[in-house]
Amino acid sequence: MESWDVVVVGAGPAALRAAIASHDTGARTLILFQSPGPVVPPSTAGVAVSLGETSPEAHIADTIALSGDSANKEAIRRICSSSMKAAAELEQWGMILRRDESGLPHLSSAPGHSAPRLTGAGDSTNRYVTQILDEQVLKRSIQRRQSHIPLSLSMDNGQVRGLTSYDLMDGEIKPYQCKSVILACEGYQGLWSTLSSGSGTAIAMAIRAGIEPAALDRVPRHPMVIRGTNIPLPFEILSAGGRYRAENGEDVDPMTFQEDAVADLRFMPSEEKTWFGTLTRTISDATGLDTAVDVVPLTQGVIQTTGGLPIDKFGRVTIESGKMWATGVFAAGPSASTGIHSDVVLPGNVLLDTLISGETSGHEAGTWSQKCEFGGTGLILESLETSKTRVENLIGQSGISVGSAEMQIKKQASSFLAGAATAQSLVDTAEKVSDSVRITTQSRVMNQELVAALRILDLGTIATSIIP
Repeated sequence: MESWDVVVVGAGPAALRAAIASHDTGARTLILFQSPGPVVPPSTAGVAVSLGETSPEAHIADTIALSGDSANKEAIRRICSSSMKAAAELEQWGMILRRDESGLPHLSSAPGHSAPRLTGAGDSTNRYVTQILDEQVLKRSIQRRQSHIPLSLSMDNGQVRGLTSYDLMDGEIKPYQCKSVILACEGYQGLWSTLSSGSGTAIAMAIRAGIEPAALDRVPRHPMVIRGTNIPLPFEILSAGGRYRAENGEDVDPMTFQEDAVADLRFMPSEEKTWFGTLTRTISDATGLDTAVDVVPLTQGVIQTTGGLPIDKFGRVTIESGKMWATGVFAAGPSASTGIHSDVVLPGNVLLDTLISGETSGHEAGTWSQKCEFGGTGLILESLETSKTRVENLIGQSGISVGSAEMQIKKQASSFLAGAATAQSLVDTAEKVSDSVRITTQSRVMNQELVAALRILDLGTIATSIIP
């Protein structure tokens, strides 16, 4: 059994930033990759940064105004006030942000912001951020276990002792002992899109370990998703000369307009198109449309989620309504519910939240791990046997196929989101699907059918906890 100070679950920007911060405290840190799966989140916006403003107060006020009564004002203030530090750090590590004529980072306007505040590298921002963080992980020689599907957390009287994961490469389920774990994997948007887009694995692990999630029923919808796809247009496109219009041609506000719309990118200046070249090629490949002559049909879609595990200002996962800490358990990025988002997300705040929560949780997890000792391995070995049984129960028994299970749970989740089905009906469907899904392929090695079934179980776990 491998033993590590800190195990980070995830592969995206939050996980990478957390691993860097943990390593830099001196903690022996391991990254467990869920693979295959999304590593780079979709480009919905750059990073919201209060550059050119005398203080972050306007950014804070804009976020509170959009979040409403559900806002965690303390968290909003802390995260928005850290935006300059996050952007400076990325540049220090080699990220080349788009510049304006004065040589300062270019700032784009976006709906909901009272001032231009989005910075990045056009439609490549998320990919570029991930690349920069990945380079820092490589420079530090942080260890990774790729092609691993995390299965369970081992908790002892509210304190983490380790976890288990399914290794796709050899088909084995493996135990890991750790002092701290950082849950920083993808969200649960797969309930409304595809399994590979996000099955909320880390959140599901925590729920099965007895940790209650927060705000799972608050599902923000991105207003600029290309119809028939899961491809979002970044908000910066509107500041670059793109237009968001109702189908009758009238300009409308994407933050308040609730119907299908179109994006008109035909009259974007050539210098702006340079920063969105990947996007135009993606649109052409996915739809056959030429943005120079065609408008792009849009709809609202679930591209990212903001509910997850409740955390405090140190990135610690809380239990008992925030009164206690699930000792040694931290969360960041899409796995965490920081309290700064509601049903509507201020553009640029998701990536900002991801970077800040990743850095905070990594630093605190690394620091904590140096103050405590390893627990026993007995509970981890018990979790190992439970995980093996869970996998075995999926194989070779009568039930419903992976495809049918995915269709049933997604259909009910979509009805719930549209207000046509109750949360209880979603829970009932999720429980039925989770109990019935089975696979036919016997091999444990690189078994993609098994991976899909495990993801369905994760989504089922989340769906059964979605009642507010």
